[in-house]
Amino acid sequence: MKNRSKNKTKSRKNQEHWIYGYHTVIAALKNENRIKYRLIVDEGAKKKLDKEPNFQIPSELSPIIKEKNEIEKLFDHKVNHQGIILNVEKLPQLKLQDFIDDFLDKEKSTVAILDQLEDSQNVGAIFRSAYGLGIDAIILTNSQSVSENSFIAKTAAGGLDKIPFTTVTNISSAIKIFQENQFWVYGMDGNANKMINEIEFPKKTALVLGSEADGMRNITKNLCDELFKIGINKNLESLNVSNAAAITFFHLNTK
Repeated sequence: MKNRSKNKTKSRKNQEHWIYGYHTVIAALKNENRIKYRLIVDEGAKKKLDKEPNFQIPSELSPIIKEKNEIEKLFDHKVNHQGIILNVEKLPQLKLQDFIDDFLDKEKSTVAILDQLEDSQNVGAIFRSAYGLGIDAIILTNSQSVSENSFIAKTAAGGLDKIPFTTVTNISSAIKIFQENQFWVYGMDGNANKMINEIEFPKKTALVLGSEADGMRNITKNLCDELFKIGINKNLESLNVSNAAAITFFHLNTK
């Protein structure tokens, strides 16, 4: 990921924002765009960190060693922290045009736009699949959507710090901006006429994935250049959005 900001002053906007889990924390430690405050580990995680290939704990972070049960007390609910947690700032968000200019290749890019997804596990799973299957960036919406949180970070298994993302206020405006930047916008819709394998996806593609409950809104569908669906058993109403996303990402990654 490119540098979003050279200003790394520690303003402590999110001083109680902790992320946890080994792969999640490693990815954040390696991400130069992350402002990091405190690293807490147990003995087992510290030994594992010391053996991590091609990695060195940033010099400004001196690991604090605690017992597992002491780490658990820092959370108000049970989390699978794996003996390692990191106090960080949430990642800075750019205006969409600046994000496109800074992070996306002008010739070939594939972007996923998540429209009003409310389930942190789904969003985290989509980040993980997106990173593993060649998606270049993710766009989230402000309205009726989850924003960056520790559960998304854990579910994404490092994907949140490896794949660029930003948040937009108005998805209609965002789609138009992508189209102005020569992207073709495709919406995943269970009632579409075309199957995914019938679409010739271009070099610059934006995929719109609708909410868990209602799918894409009509206003969003009408702005897409084309709609497509995934073939599934006729007795099944739909796939979970993160599963449908992974299938779509795989399909595009094999083209």
